[in-house]
Amino acid sequence: MEILLLKTGNVSWDELSGFLGCLDATRRKSVLKKANDSDRINSLLSRLLMLSELEKRTKIPRKKLSFTLGAYGKPYLRNSDVFFSMSHTAGAIAAAFCEGEEIGVDVERKNRPVSERMYPRVLSDEEQKTVKSSEDFLRLWVQKEAFLKRLGVGITRDLRAISPETLPDTAAIDCGDYFVGISGNGAKEAAVTEIPLNDLLSRYIKQV
Repeated sequence: MEILLLKTGNVSWDELSGFLGCLDATRRKSVLKKANDSDRINSLLSRLLMLSELEKRTKIPRKKLSFTLGAYGKPYLRNSDVFFSMSHTAGAIAAAFCEGEEIGVDVERKNRPVSERMYPRVLSDEEQKTVKSSEDFLRLWVQKEAFLKRLGVGITRDLRAISPETLPDTAAIDCGDYFVGISGNGAKEAAVTEIPLNDLLSRYIKQV
């Protein structure tokens, strides 16, 4: 498996909007429907990262990549054994790729405000007893979300019933200002590679 982390930094929507032309009409429309510039930035960069990395792994040109959706909306690449998962939070996007096996990823910033009212919705009774800080909570949360993304069911399952202590091949990786949750074969030994924003954009610069 390979896990990538893209930090968006202080980039503005005006700086990135020209890259909309690198997407097809359906994806452009989806990006522009987002409510604010921050969401549009994450949506655009997530798609650029996904398409570029899948092209590299499959050797299929970006414009010819074809997708289908699972029962709960998880995207899959047609005619390929490359599985992938995407996640984003304020300031960062995580992507995970694996050949031949399902994978799930989730990312969250460590300084995200967390209300203790969320604890009963996400944590089991036993987990609530062990959580001493918002970072403890977020570390558990990203693992649970990654596991559900791996299964392809998203938030349709009760998070309280999922215990990272017993989840197979699921881990939380400390990435400075962020926690990255990863679920898939080899997750507990996995490492995260940071990809600079300029490196990603340079792959598309000729199309802008």
